[in-house]
Amino acid sequence: MTISLKTIAAMIIAGATVFALAAQAEDLPEVAVVHQIIDLNADTPAHAFRFEPKLLQVPAGSTVRFKGSTGRHTVTSIIRMIPVGARAFEIRGKPEMDLSFKNEGVYGIRCRVHGRHGMVMLLVVGDPSTNLEEARAYLPKLGEAERAGFEELFEQLENPNG
Repeated sequence: MTISLKTIAAMIIAGATVFALAAQAEDLPEVAVVHQIIDLNADTPAHAFRFEPKLLQVPAGSTVRFKGSTGRHTVTSIIRMIPVGARAFEIRGKPEMDLSFKNEGVYGIRCRVHGRHGMVMLLVVGDPSTNLEEARAYLPKLGEAERAGFEELFEQLENPNG
């Protein structure tokens, strides 16, 4: 049996592609983690009450673990800032909870109590363009600190290098 150079090259490329995808999959955490922070030494309320990270990008189908929703903290989706067909959610009174996200787009999230201090985050699942404009259009309806926090996050999303 004779194998052509083209066939060998195609096999090498296919093998390298499978290896690269497997290596990349190993680099991705199985569950992305978001922490709710209360930093009593912070110099401003926006730094005292925050999500870390504030901007999280994950592929569709990912699971995100939200940690620290205790006391009065919540993890609350903003209905007008989630993709059509995605389920609204609120976590409260749980030190840890996993949620899976299959609908692509941006998810505006806030702490219901500390959102007034700018405690917001932007979760991007897959392609943000699915509902990016609709989510941005809702910003004028938010309080000043929430709006400012989301404007900063949208800027980071759209201009990641500065």
